[in-house]
Amino acid sequence: MLVGGGITYAALSNGDPEPIASSQTPTPTPTPTLTPTPTPTPTPTPTPEPAEVPTSTPVKAMLDGWQGADSRAVADIMPQIGEAADGRMSAFINAPKVSEATNALTVEVPVEAGTEYTLTAQVRQGTIDLAEANAELVIGDETVPFGEINGDWSEIEGSFRADSDTATLAIRVTGPVDALGIDDISLAASGGENVVPNGSFEQVSSDWGVRNNTLLLRETGAAMGVSLPDGDASWSVSARDGSEVASGTEKVEDGFARIALDDVTQGYYTFSVTDSAGRSVSTPFGVIDYAGATIATDDRFGVATHVDQDWYVDAADAVSATGFGLARNDVLWDQNETTPGQYSFSSHYTDEFGKFSSHGVQLLGIVNYGNPLYDGGNTPASPAAVEAFGAYAAAIAQNFDVAGLEVFNEFNHDRFQTGSCGSAPACYQPLVKSTADHVAAVDPDLPIVAGSTANYDGDWFRGLWPTGAADSADAMSFHPYNKWIYDTPESLSNVMTEADGDMETLAGKVLPIWITEFGWTTGAELGQQVSRDVQAERLWRAELTAFGYGAEKYFWYDLIDDSTDGNNHEGNFGMYERKRDGVAAQPPKPAAFAQALLINTLDGREAAGRTDAGDGVRTAVFGSDDSTVTAVWSFDGDREATIEASGPVTVTSLTGEVSTLEPTDGSVKVTVGSSPLLIEQATADSDEPTPSPSPSESGTPTPAATASTKPEDD
Repeated sequence: MLVGGGITYAALSNGDPEPIASSQTPTPTPTPTLTPTPTPTPTPTPTPEPAEVPTSTPVKAMLDGWQGADSRAVADIMPQIGEAADGRMSAFINAPKVSEATNALTVEVPVEAGTEYTLTAQVRQGTIDLAEANAELVIGDETVPFGEINGDWSEIEGSFRADSDTATLAIRVTGPVDALGIDDISLAASGGENVVPNGSFEQVSSDWGVRNNTLLLRETGAAMGVSLPDGDASWSVSARDGSEVASGTEKVEDGFARIALDDVTQGYYTFSVTDSAGRSVSTPFGVIDYAGATIATDDRFGVATHVDQDWYVDAADAVSATGFGLARNDVLWDQNETTPGQYSFSSHYTDEFGKFSSHGVQLLGIVNYGNPLYDGGNTPASPAAVEAFGAYAAAIAQNFDVAGLEVFNEFNHDRFQTGSCGSAPACYQPLVKSTADHVAAVDPDLPIVAGSTANYDGDWFRGLWPTGAADSADAMSFHPYNKWIYDTPESLSNVMTEADGDMETLAGKVLPIWITEFGWTTGAELGQQVSRDVQAERLWRAELTAFGYGAEKYFWYDLIDDSTDGNNHEGNFGMYERKRDGVAAQPPKPAAFAQALLINTLDGREAAGRTDAGDGVRTAVFGSDDSTVTAVWSFDGDREATIEASGPVTVTSLTGEVSTLEPTDGSVKVTVGSSPLLIEQATADSDEPTPSPSPSESGTPTPAATASTKPEDD
């Protein structure tokens, strides 16, 4: 029992018995003949058994009687159904980033002044091993730390003396927390009843329908949380081809049910449910075999967002659930500086960028475009406008959680170019320098990204590097919508090689390459559409090629379809659909499933170039000699890929199927086509693949046209 801060608290667990000392005086005995005494073998301290990651299902709903923190401060606060310590429901808090100690949940409790109360709660978090939880119960001025907990429910206890007739009870997070669970909170005087309203979180309110907070489900414990009228609800899961995978009936009680999808393995599906009154809803969803409570975010991967549009409210949920570590978004100058030198950022930026940050997602801010206060709102060209542009960039850096600032969007594109100087590289360089100079005064380590061109425009870049722009930049970027790249994403290999060579020759340095916008539309309006499945395939092919040839970051365009018209060209680049009635989370297209599957399979392994896997076989290698993932595919018909292996390998397909192969004579062979396979191996003595300095695969596509298929929005 520890005492501190005026409150007594303890984590209740089984401890080892204290040694018992004897107080009796021993009777003298004759001196024995000395014989060697064996040294006793120490008894090892028992290692705590690891727990399982909780498989409860968080649902978008209200915890009645409790007040939750703003999602800009704490990412996710909601009930979860299943595996509760008491009843069916418990509270769920997930907070990848916490800037300061915050009361995540609070409730007012009636107490009697001068009375001593015992405070208890059941707590857990989304970890296998015991780890300190950055959380505590707070009542009045007293605190009860959660201590070291894991995925199993543990009880914490403290005492509290009331000094008035009401008290505020809070669940406070003091740092990041991972799938924190709280249940069965009790505050009771000796012999008295619990005075905490809804202390077991069984009273929950929600809109009708499928209420999961994400539709990219963890394979272990995959389930749908539904809010429907009481009675029997019938449900089914179908595969991509429409065949039924699972079905059943679930009893809905008190307005909620958890429909377990125990037989649904990794893949992309459609879920349908019909309630007891005959009302139905369906949604696509994905199942991915990730190890933790969520897919770990990867800051090599980013996605374009448009938070000024109302369908992007709470888009941080989908961004982080997919595994993206970055989001790229305009920060429009004319909206945020309406008085010279004074900055007041629009609420859609402060709200949604704040949610990005709390979800562990950083912003790549685009410093865009003109401002009526300077040069008549045209692209900045005069010294005063260029200076003001840089000062505005510094204000963005000061106000938001940014991973970098990109100087303008597609300066070389006539649509975005209205300045008196024009779109020449020499007109762009002053903006890069002004941005870098002003930002250095507030955050000298913040990357400045230069280029951001419509298409890959080699001639434009060859004009930029002699201006000295590279001296003010930390990375270069482009949007490779050139038709020959759009049709064959492996053409990025040519672009990456050319860009590196031009920088080395003309700038005297090679900046990291960030592909800050690239994607495919599923809308047929202009005849440039691909199917949803091909969109997912192109995503893998483009990202794997880019990273295989040294790209540092890749941003998919874009997160959510901008139109509900499936034929619209501009509105169907998204990897998620727009929200559906009766579905709380963003419905994923196959591209979202593929993106999350790729991020999860790579599991943070660093890009390691390419390897030779056979004639016409494309590759990208990630990881080191003790743990690698090698992507293999071909855009030129079926090919046989050969990968060295000293033990079993796991093969994951674009659609999520997993198989295991045993090596023969030190290698495995697979037949590959245009859909990449990810070959994962973990061996202690395998040779690290040697990155290729130049393309080694045959069949490298040759540029054939330069027409742009660039989307009309950035």
